[in-house]
Amino acid sequence: MRRAVVFMFSGQGSQYYQMGRELYHSHARFRMWMDHCDEIALPLMERSLCDLLYRGADKSERFDRLLYTNPALLCFEFSLARVLIESGIKPDYVLGYSLGEISAAVIAGALSLEQGVRFVVDCAKVLEAESPRASMLAVLDTPSIMARYTPDSGGCWITARNFDRHFVVSGPVAAVERIRAAMLRDGIVCQLLAVNVGFHCEMLQPMERSITELARRMDCRSLRMPLVSSLDGAVLDTRFDSAQWPRHFWSVLRHPIAFDTTIQALLRRGDFHFVDVGPSGTLATFTKYLLPTGTLSVCTDVINTFGKDNRSFDNALRSLGVAEVRSA
Repeated sequence: MRRAVVFMFSGQGSQYYQMGRELYHSHARFRMWMDHCDEIALPLMERSLCDLLYRGADKSERFDRLLYTNPALLCFEFSLARVLIESGIKPDYVLGYSLGEISAAVIAGALSLEQGVRFVVDCAKVLEAESPRASMLAVLDTPSIMARYTPDSGGCWITARNFDRHFVVSGPVAAVERIRAAMLRDGIVCQLLAVNVGFHCEMLQPMERSITELARRMDCRSLRMPLVSSLDGAVLDTRFDSAQWPRHFWSVLRHPIAFDTTIQALLRRGDFHFVDVGPSGTLATFTKYLLPTGTLSVCTDVINTFGKDNRSFDNALRSLGVAEVRSA
C-alpha cells in the first residue's frame, strides 16, 4: 500500500554556505529554479543569492546574517521541492518547522513565491533592527536536565522539543553561553546554532505588531494541500480560513516548536514517507528517532551537509520509486 508523502521544511539553523552546490552545478532544473529565486530576491537583498551561496564563503564559515539566511532557506527549499515535484513526487502533506512553514505555505499554494520571499526578507529587516542579540543552543539530552542549570539559565527558554533526547534553548547571548559552558563541563553534547535572534520565546514579543503587519500585507489564499505545523501538530487543510494566516505566521515564529508531538500525532493517522526537503537532513534525523518499532513509516533526506548532493538526491528519488534523468 502506498505511503502518504510528507515534505518537511526545516528552519533557521539548518542553513550553511554552499548548500546544494553540487546539485546547482549539475541539475539544470534546480539551477533554473534557484536562478529564478535569485531574480526575485536580488532587489530585496541588494545582492545575488546564488553568488552569496556558491561563489563566496566556505561552508565551514558561520552563515547567520538573517537578511541572507531567511531568503536562502526559503529559496533553496522551494527549488528542491519543485524539482522533486517535477520528478513525479507529489506531496500529500507539507510540514513546516519554524521558518520552514513559510516554505511549506508557498508549496501548498497559500502564498506566492514572490510574497514569501518578500515576507521573510522584511521580517529579517525588522528583527535585525529591533531584536536584541540572542543565541540558540541545540542540546543532545532530555529537557529535564535544564533543572540542573537554573542558576545559569536566567532569561532562557526551551524553544524546541525534537525527540526525547534533543531540544533547543534560546536566550540572551551571555545566558546561553553560561549554559553551554556548564553543559560542556558536565560532558553534555551541545552546539550553538547559526542564529542571532531569540526565535520561539519572549525575546521576540516586542516585534509582534511589526511582523503581524508584514503578514497582513500578503494576499494569502486557501491551501491546495494539507499543511502540518510543528507549532502544535495541527493539520491545516483547505478549510483553514486564509484570514488567519497573519496570526498563524506570527505564532510560528514566536512560540515553541513541538516537533516530537507533531510527528507522533501525524503517525496516528497512518503510515508515511517523510521527505526532508531542507539543506541539512536534520528533520529526517529527528524523525528517525521518533518512529516507533515496527512502523511501516520511513524517512529520507534529499540533501545533507556532506556535499555528495547528486548521490543523495538520486538515492532519495529511488527510495520514492522514481528514476532520475539529470540534464546539466
